[in-house]
Amino acid sequence: MSNIKNFDDESLRWNWKWSCFEETKDHYQRVERKAKVDNEQTKAVPFNVVYPQYNKTYVELNSAQLIEILRDLLPDCSNLHKEKPKINALDLYHVMDQLSDISENHSDPKTKCHVYHLNEFLKDEHKDLINLHALMLKSKTVSFDMLWVFYTANLNVWYRCGMSGQQVGGIISSALEKQNDCGKYFEITLTVIDCDGNGFKRCSIVRIIREFDGQRSFSDLPVVPFKFSNAYDYLKESIVKNGSRFFELALGNRFMQYEGSLMRKRVIDGCMQIEKLRADGRVMIDLRSFATMNPQYDMGNAKPPNKGDVELYNEKGVYLENDEIPLDDNYFLAPAVVYGFSFALKEWGMFEVSKFSDIHFDEDAIDHLVISQNKKDMLTGLVRQYGELKKTNIQLEKTLDPISNKGNGCIFLCYGPPGTGKTLTAECVAEFLRRPLWNLTIHELGTKAKELEENLTKVLDIAHKWRAVLLLDEADIYLEKRDTLNIERNAMVGVFLRLLEYYQGVLFLTTNRVTNFDDAICSRVSMFFHYPKLNEKERLGTWANFIRRGNLPFKADDFVNYELNGREIRNVIHIARKLAQDKGTDLNSSIMIDVIETVLGFQNEKNRSKSTTNGVNH
Repeated sequence: MSNIKNFDDESLRWNWKWSCFEETKDHYQRVERKAKVDNEQTKAVPFNVVYPQYNKTYVELNSAQLIEILRDLLPDCSNLHKEKPKINALDLYHVMDQLSDISENHSDPKTKCHVYHLNEFLKDEHKDLINLHALMLKSKTVSFDMLWVFYTANLNVWYRCGMSGQQVGGIISSALEKQNDCGKYFEITLTVIDCDGNGFKRCSIVRIIREFDGQRSFSDLPVVPFKFSNAYDYLKESIVKNGSRFFELALGNRFMQYEGSLMRKRVIDGCMQIEKLRADGRVMIDLRSFATMNPQYDMGNAKPPNKGDVELYNEKGVYLENDEIPLDDNYFLAPAVVYGFSFALKEWGMFEVSKFSDIHFDEDAIDHLVISQNKKDMLTGLVRQYGELKKTNIQLEKTLDPISNKGNGCIFLCYGPPGTGKTLTAECVAEFLRRPLWNLTIHELGTKAKELEENLTKVLDIAHKWRAVLLLDEADIYLEKRDTLNIERNAMVGVFLRLLEYYQGVLFLTTNRVTNFDDAICSRVSMFFHYPKLNEKERLGTWANFIRRGNLPFKADDFVNYELNGREIRNVIHIARKLAQDKGTDLNSSIMIDVIETVLGFQNEKNRSKSTTNGVNH
């Protein structure tokens, strides 16, 4: 080592070398290093090397030029703002390439020289690490204790969505080895983008790599650097495509067709598990309504903020600006799932963005309703006004009642025996309006007045937001005349009537019984539709509709004499098709008649049993 008293001497400066060290062994026979330091030199040289404890090497900075350079390269290192800062030599490993560039290209000779010597020291100090790093780069494998070398800030990575298993992207903001009672783990904090119902925001998530033995392929780890991925371009394109779809669907509400699974987190026996249910059918994507109906669900970064949080986020620039949204770099950071409601399952959950498509509505469905043309014209005429939401009509309607927003809904009460078309009417109206049909039962709304009020208030608000057609099947408990004996039911009817008064959408109530309707209910219903048992002409029309829609090789006349209702006719065709598939043959009249006779046999047995019971009672 050159014994330099004045480092500023240009002739001596480039010949200087950092202090060498001597090695000793501690009580545990571990090798310790101790720098051989010339006290006069320590004040003059750009840095000193310090070995404070076993297997630790620190660089103590004297040079103002080095401190300034490293503050730029390591902006999160708080030590650099102290007097004579000490920096762990491992923390400088990731900036060696930048230091090399600076030592060659910086305009100030003194700075170049100081940086040059620091980088030369790091090359010598980390020579074994540099060689191991190169070997792992070549094999695309890594050991647990080398994760810190590869998982660095601002690195693009991908990981699998915890719900769907799809690959999604993130950028590392920090990575640190930690330890708890279960052992060592490597904690990676990622910058991502999510939607909270108010906007798209930058946020963080944490992913963990548990300690493992030996070396593993990067692709087998929970978080994978993109530069080590196979089919890099295809993977990036796929993630960006899903991200673009997320940005398209996540904000507001969207009514879409879905083919895939509904996913949600469930706590079972004290453990968090992912539940998946097949949910092919129509879905309303709506994060805010999900949060309203599931207030205890852990939505993480997607939880809608309160008003104060929104103001704070806006001040801090958390939300993306409009011109930032259509960028691939932001699509890359988006989730793979959205929140919503499955109308097929009648369940709230999460859905994969890649499984959605546009809905193909059957706008001619209403033509297949087997009801009188007069009823059909009346029905379409009324609901069309609500479908188009003509401002002039709404304003006219408001003037009819002195109380604002009162009595502006369109409520149908459909009554008659099962299978006569009550539910089908609501389904056809929803198709006609190109709206969702939300089918509810009293069990979903609750059987207590307080429960009903809480649930129905939310449902009516959400249904109005979605512009949905509501169907409350078998609503007898709300329709029958109140009496003095059943206080709880009276309270439920009162709640139902009060909330119904202010509903401004389309609602169908159905009942199988011609019941003693409460007068207050009758006053709130826009139109009553009676559905009697199908006569021969109506059965003929029902058979004709199903045969035409199913492209079946029959004539309606072949089966019209069998006294079946609409639901039974549909079920017969469905079962007969399945039986024909099982037999490996085309659907024929023989199979159809076998199924029909089985259904009628059950009906006859049920009617005989009912007659016998009535005879005993009398």
